[in-house]
Amino acid sequence: MSDQYNQAVSTHYAAYRPPLHQRILSTALPAETFFHCGVDIGCGTGVSTNALHPYCYHVHGIEPSEAMLDQATPLSNMHYHLGTGEAIPLPDGSVDVVTFAGSLCYAKSPQLVKELVRVCSPKASIVVYDFEVLLNDVMASLGVDLPSSKIPSACNASTYDHAINFHGESALDEQCVHHEHVAFSVSAEQLAHVLFSSSKRYALLVEQFANADDIDAFTQVVKTLEQQSTTHSLQAGIYYSVYGIKQTATHIATTHTGD
Repeated sequence: MSDQYNQAVSTHYAAYRPPLHQRILSTALPAETFFHCGVDIGCGTGVSTNALHPYCYHVHGIEPSEAMLDQATPLSNMHYHLGTGEAIPLPDGSVDVVTFAGSLCYAKSPQLVKELVRVCSPKASIVVYDFEVLLNDVMASLGVDLPSSKIPSACNASTYDHAINFHGESALDEQCVHHEHVAFSVSAEQLAHVLFSSSKRYALLVEQFANADDIDAFTQVVKTLEQQSTTHSLQAGIYYSVYGIKQTATHIATTHTGD
């Protein structure tokens, strides 16, 4: 993807995200929980970092895409870092909560788990969550065909899994795994931003709505959606899993660090 193309997708991603991050965290984290230090890995444009912010005194967002970070606006006590979860720029045992909002598919690796064990405090919570907004019917209403061969998803064309978590990881203690469907409403413009925030949908929509009048595809999609309805009801599947650090893993990591 070109830098200009990536920037366009990032702009739509930052403009509007469905209000599901807060909804998921309010259920996944214990009521009235407050952490000293939180880390959001694969933070994108900072939407998920903003969702974590009310739960923490300090929040760090880590993101490998510079184009995404360019769209992020830090709040008080919030810090962004260009990088990955395999090299978290924080001291040993200093992190009390870690979130992965739709990013674990990109980030999961043995080195990531080792780094989580290193930076997490003994009672830290690790929350892996994602949501899938069901948009095939919306795309069809816009005249866009979605053959599976045209819509490779995040990590791999056929293997992306919104429910991905750390199940079976020996260093982590699985505390909760949850999946449900929820409904929410959006305006035509908000829906258009959601559609254009995927690089594959972006390409298909630009192809479908390009014309000789120099009216950009986004404007045309908003207009078409408004003609259908001013408010659109959507369904989404939400997924979250919560983990802790096994104390045996913490002991091993500490021992190795001291060697």
